[in-house]
Amino acid sequence: MTFRKPAWLDRILAVLSTKKSQSVLKFVGKSLLTVGLVIVLTGCIVACMLTVYVATNFTGQSNLPDVDSINENQTSIVMTLNESTGKYEEFQRLSGIKRIWTPLSEMPANMQNAVVAIEDERFHTHFGVDWKRTISAFANLVLHFNSTEYGGSTLTQQLIKVMTGNNDHSIQRKVTEILSAVEMEKYYSKDEILQAYLNMMPLASNVTGVGAGANYFFGKNASELTLAECAAIAAMTNNPVKYNPYRYPENLRARQRVVLYKMYELDFITADEYQQALGEELYFKSSAKTVEVNDWYTDMLIDDVTAALVDTYGYTEAQARNMVFYGGLTIYSCENPTLQAKAEAVFANDDNFPAALLSDVVQPQAATYVMDYTGKTVAVVGGRGEKNADRILNRATSSIRQPGSSMKPLAVYAPAVQLNLINYSSPVPDCYITLKDGTKWPKNYNQSTPQDSGLTTVDVAVQSSMNTVAAQLVQQLTPQRSFSFLTGPLNLTSLVTSDSNGNTDIDYAPMALGGLTKGAYPREMAAAYQIFGNGGYYNEPYSFTKVEQNGNVILQHNYSPVQVLDEDSAYVMNRLLQTVVRGSNGATASMLKGSWNEWEVFAKTGTTQQNNDVWLVAGTPQYVAATWFGYDKNQVLTTAQTKAARTLWSKTMLALHEGLQPMAFERRGNTVEAEFCTETGLLATEKCTSKRVGVYKPNYLPEMCTKHGTPVVGGTVTQE
Repeated sequence: MTFRKPAWLDRILAVLSTKKSQSVLKFVGKSLLTVGLVIVLTGCIVACMLTVYVATNFTGQSNLPDVDSINENQTSIVMTLNESTGKYEEFQRLSGIKRIWTPLSEMPANMQNAVVAIEDERFHTHFGVDWKRTISAFANLVLHFNSTEYGGSTLTQQLIKVMTGNNDHSIQRKVTEILSAVEMEKYYSKDEILQAYLNMMPLASNVTGVGAGANYFFGKNASELTLAECAAIAAMTNNPVKYNPYRYPENLRARQRVVLYKMYELDFITADEYQQALGEELYFKSSAKTVEVNDWYTDMLIDDVTAALVDTYGYTEAQARNMVFYGGLTIYSCENPTLQAKAEAVFANDDNFPAALLSDVVQPQAATYVMDYTGKTVAVVGGRGEKNADRILNRATSSIRQPGSSMKPLAVYAPAVQLNLINYSSPVPDCYITLKDGTKWPKNYNQSTPQDSGLTTVDVAVQSSMNTVAAQLVQQLTPQRSFSFLTGPLNLTSLVTSDSNGNTDIDYAPMALGGLTKGAYPREMAAAYQIFGNGGYYNEPYSFTKVEQNGNVILQHNYSPVQVLDEDSAYVMNRLLQTVVRGSNGATASMLKGSWNEWEVFAKTGTTQQNNDVWLVAGTPQYVAATWFGYDKNQVLTTAQTKAARTLWSKTMLALHEGLQPMAFERRGNTVEAEFCTETGLLATEKCTSKRVGVYKPNYLPEMCTKHGTPVVGGTVTQE
């Protein structure tokens, strides 16, 4: 067959054979050669500059992140006791880093192979850099022949990137990363690098590492993951946002199939395993307990653990707080979530507060601190309304407020009973004292001027909160003795010995009336009042039993009660403070009587002279609580508002006592119960016309009353 040239070819050849066409071709060829030479020369210059830079700045191992320190950055877990099972269970993860360190031995082989298959198939044979992928990635970076950046990084390089946080797209960074990867593989084995990467790989929902991924996405430990689940976790790291299983499950499923096919292609799994994994349904659920906003208890717990680390190990506060959030701690909290939720619900309900005033720009606030008689914190609420943020002001533990008359049992009556200056019914002057400058002070709340009203008995003085009697007793005790009792055995830390302005709490007004320089913390007030319900023992309030790190106990609460009142004095005080609820002589907390009719309750109200703060500190046989109400900026309260602390205390404690049987306080010591004459305060005789029952220390019984005739010796005194 004869070949005939097409006519169009003859025309093209004719054109090219002309001198003009040949000149054009030469020009184009020279231009392409010039461009090529410029590119090569530019590349050489850049390469030389990078070489000089790297040689100057890269110093081998000193440039490498410390793989051994990875497990220092882990999620801290709060555990609470399940009272039904008697076992601790996870309550929540603290909002630090979402990582659970998992050794390679607990990583399924399928998990390891899935990551290697999709991220770095030649991981076990290269020396830190896969040059085939690297050259392709560099070419794309310079020439941009693909809109998507090539994934040229090995697992070693990716580990360096996530550990350093350096994620820019410069050639300089990539060259340094390559050299670092080569260097890293000289110091760490393949298993160490793979283990580190599996614990560092970024996943969806800001979760880091396979251990946390298994927990957050499948509700199990890493060692329990199936092949299909391993492939899903490996798929997420390519684009954690795009492959978030809770937001884009279809995207993740498609990427998971790619991972499974790659595993099959590389003979990591068989055909049957591949088909079975493709057909397995993925069920996403989390066993990790995370919350949008911590409750008040957890906020306090974070502060308490931080403070304990500072005290125990000498850390700075910043170091200790970093350890709480990122140290992988297991914190065994004392919180009962059910009781805490009940307490918070009371303070979140506006119906439990006085009606808002028209003049209010900001509503008054409130707080409560509840503990048992061993020091264990039961519930804490640091403000009214729904808690909407973490680490906000907790008024129960961090605000210092003026305690008013709630200081009297601690500073005045308890030490006076302990020292036998008074008994339950001692006749005491309801009269002012005269200060050094001649001033007559103080007056009672219902008096316009200081007055001398004769004698009254101690029980009436307590239940009516008489300022005059408290001042008389502080004069006998001395302010220094009262101050030492508060700041020593009772651990009230906010009191002032002296300050730069010449203020001191070692004086009559602070000790007798609670007019302190700064004030007191609700937490410390509750802790101090526990001595009236447990036989006189002070226990430091605590919110956790122990803290572990990597299986080792690093903090431990040791129960160490300190007796600060003898048992007889403590029980006398208990009964005196019960009259504040049930007494018939102006009892300041009588509004509690109806709700707590079947319970024994000791209590003391506190109202400052200017009506800026109101308190109720009170206890049942179960718990003791300090409740405060007032404005953050010390506005004056109305008469209706002054009842709020009592209302909130009662509603909170009723919620916490729900389902419990009414109880009486345990009678410790050797106190005796006897009738006394209300006119004289002495033990009553048959002739006395007005009597009440008092409780006395056996070594400090009153004499028999002689005002109403000759006493008859007989059974008016009962040994308890």
